[in-house]
Amino acid sequence: MTSDITPRIAPAPPTLDQLLRLSAQRGGDTLALVDAPDRPLWADGAPRRLTWNQVDAAVSAVAGRFFEMGLPSEALVCVQGLNVTDTLIALLGCIRAGLVAVIVPIDFSPAEIVGVAERLNAKAILAARRMGDVQPLRSLRHLVDESIADIRFIGAFGADLPGGTVSFEDCIGYPRSGVITRLSRRERPEESLAIMTIDRGPEGDFAVARNHREWHAAAAVLVAELGLSRTSRLLCPMAPSGLAGLAGGLVSWLSTGCQLVLHQAFDATVFAVQITMHGVTHALLPDAVLRAGLVDGLFDSRKLEKVAGLARAPHTAVVPAVAPCPIPHFAVLGEIGIVPMRPLEDGGFGLEALVPSPEDAALPLVEAGIEEGGYLALRGQQVPGIGFDVSEREVSYPVGAEGWVSTSYPALGTAERSGGLLEITGARYGRPMSAQEASLLHEPGQSVDTSKANQPLAGAA
Repeated sequence: MTSDITPRIAPAPPTLDQLLRLSAQRGGDTLALVDAPDRPLWADGAPRRLTWNQVDAAVSAVAGRFFEMGLPSEALVCVQGLNVTDTLIALLGCIRAGLVAVIVPIDFSPAEIVGVAERLNAKAILAARRMGDVQPLRSLRHLVDESIADIRFIGAFGADLPGGTVSFEDCIGYPRSGVITRLSRRERPEESLAIMTIDRGPEGDFAVARNHREWHAAAAVLVAELGLSRTSRLLCPMAPSGLAGLAGGLVSWLSTGCQLVLHQAFDATVFAVQITMHGVTHALLPDAVLRAGLVDGLFDSRKLEKVAGLARAPHTAVVPAVAPCPIPHFAVLGEIGIVPMRPLEDGGFGLEALVPSPEDAALPLVEAGIEEGGYLALRGQQVPGIGFDVSEREVSYPVGAEGWVSTSYPALGTAERSGGLLEITGARYGRPMSAQEASLLHEPGQSVDTSKANQPLAGAA
């Protein structure tokens, strides 16, 4: 059975940098990237409104500074930043310079940032001078001086930087001329590492590595469900510090060439102003925002076509009582994958249980199944293999037979046969489903061990 909402991506997709160059060629002076009007409350600098050409030039300027620092190809750079234009330009600058960005969660302390850099052998750190009232850069500078890591430099966006810190602010404002490109040493550039994120598992934090192809697949899930195109205007309050924010914001923006409007979560008044000011057609919202009722009046815009709800605890997904536009929901299962959900008969949500057709040559973007231990497992084009370890464990995600990756989310609940849905009602680290319970979610006689099942429950993607 094949779903008409199961997209496939091209066998050899372009790299994220190639997508940026393509959008700059097509869009040129079209508005591409917009800061929130309340940016000064959170980060240095006035709000920016950048065209595709301006974004492209700023990325080349940042890449040029990385070249000047003499970093080797595919060196790791730890990046910590808010949901502002600077952070996205920094990430793309890393990629254009042939480096790999490691996104550090915004709630990580300077000591935790240095710890990640040490364990991953990162060569540089790029951070914001301030995040609201917090100014972590000076203590970060001190900790780097005291560490044993081979960190070549610390860079920052902002003003009044401490001594010994490389400023990237002038690069964005006054980009240099010339094209900056470092060719990948790999035969297939799309298979090279692009951006790494940090996941928090039962046994500690670890980094998850995705190449360009896998980032394409993660964003394609959201793009297909939302129906994004070049004419869309996407409002994203998801911080670019994890899978949801990067796939939903940065990569969806690059892959479609749409306009991306940033928001530092969450201010309902500012969010509503942005919807009207920019003629927003699509928006992303954490389910926590929907649940808290902070969206009253936000859906009045006639231009708003769809609002996506992203839930990190799938059983908590909700739909506002008054929602004049469709609200597709997605389960964000740690940093492993994003899986669309569908309403269940009891008012909850479940992962759609679709079995890919044997005729499909390409792997689906994501499949969900139940492993023998009762936990949810994922595999597919967006699901990474073993991540780079930043804890004492030898591996990050245990990869089973046939590419299945355990999520540490227990598969609890029931399946609705008529709708083909698997209800996941357990939070991460909860009680796993028993073998007897899991067997009820499969056809009679089918193994509950996803390493042996030929037709596991599959998440629509």
